[in-house]
Amino acid sequence: MISSDLALIGTTIHRVAQLIQQRIDQDIRDSGLTRLSWMAAAHVEDEPGLTIGDLADRLEVGPATAGQLVDRMVRGGWVERSPSPNDRRAQIVTPTPKAVAMLRQLEPRQRDLEQEILRDLSPDERRVLLALLERIRARLEG
Repeated sequence: MISSDLALIGTTIHRVAQLIQQRIDQDIRDSGLTRLSWMAAAHVEDEPGLTIGDLADRLEVGPATAGQLVDRMVRGGWVERSPSPNDRRAQIVTPTPKAVAMLRQLEPRQRDLEQEILRDLSPDERRVLLALLERIRARLEG
């Protein structure tokens, strides 16, 4: 039994996040990317020179998990890995043309999915929701 409103809020936020994740997984299943590999490919495309450690930080996973993800993505032809010119222990991850093309193909799906998820909210409600979530995130990270 949930004994407080705070627990109920936390449970609701968690459940909403799970439902959104499931929806994303369904929508991109045919792309060959998983939700995590899609986010990883987007990060390495957005920031040239990203190391596996940097990618782990952005995905909020451990370095071993990021390394395994990059291994799978290299095998799938989504990213390439090369030694860092600045740190011999680090590896740079870059997207392949295949990944860039798939990211472009997924852009309209992402916009459509966002619109569908938020369709019951007015533009003002969306701004308020985002502002509140950002405020909570900043405080928790801070």
